[in-house]
Amino acid sequence: MYSKTAQYYDLIYSFKDYAIEAEQIKDLITQEHPTASSILDVACGTAEHAKYLSDNFQIDGIDLEPEFVRIAQGKVSNGRFQEADMSDFELGLQYDVVQCLFSSIGYLKKAGQVVDALICFKKHLNPGGLILVEPWFSPEQWNVGSPHVLTIDEPGLKICRMNSSGLEGNISKMHFHYLIGTPNGVEHITEDHELALYTLEEMLSFFEQAGLTVQYDPVGLFDRGLYIAKKMQLNKE
Repeated sequence: MYSKTAQYYDLIYSFKDYAIEAEQIKDLITQEHPTASSILDVACGTAEHAKYLSDNFQIDGIDLEPEFVRIAQGKVSNGRFQEADMSDFELGLQYDVVQCLFSSIGYLKKAGQVVDALICFKKHLNPGGLILVEPWFSPEQWNVGSPHVLTIDEPGLKICRMNSSGLEGNISKMHFHYLIGTPNGVEHITEDHELALYTLEEMLSFFEQAGLTVQYDPVGLFDRGLYIAKKMQLNKE
């Protein structure tokens, strides 16, 4: 989805304060798992969170977009970044924390895929490990027909990204139009993004089906909420 615009991703999302979000993640990990020293960043993107977290943790990452993986590896040289599907991966490694941020979980458009992803996350956890998942919007939060525009104005580079929000069933649809101006001219690029709109109750059930206990923070890092999960403890008679 980002193959044509990966090089501009950090500029387009420069409004996000990754440094502050990383500090919030550090504080949360310290509170919930104070001995944690390793993180797997699922759907890591260009590793902006990982870049700031790498000072305190050994951090690796996976993403489906090859160019994101290349960019991420360049930012966090001591991490291991590779292409993988978040709902079906096996790294042969375990981590103290598995995180999936910036609503990436929404790209899994079927309930079974979300459960499969959470099971994968759990398999990659060390004992006592922690899972952090930042959700996409819920159905009641999605406004159909809302137009959106984002602009970048830098010397030698102008970008305008525009879309109108759509809906089909429980799938939010965004058909992005980019106008990218460089000294070589103006290019028009389009991208289609589709993310599932899951209710809070549905998300909580996905964690339960995956064998995880979960808490929900309705604010989270970016006003989209945050799920904080751990493996279920078996009752001992």
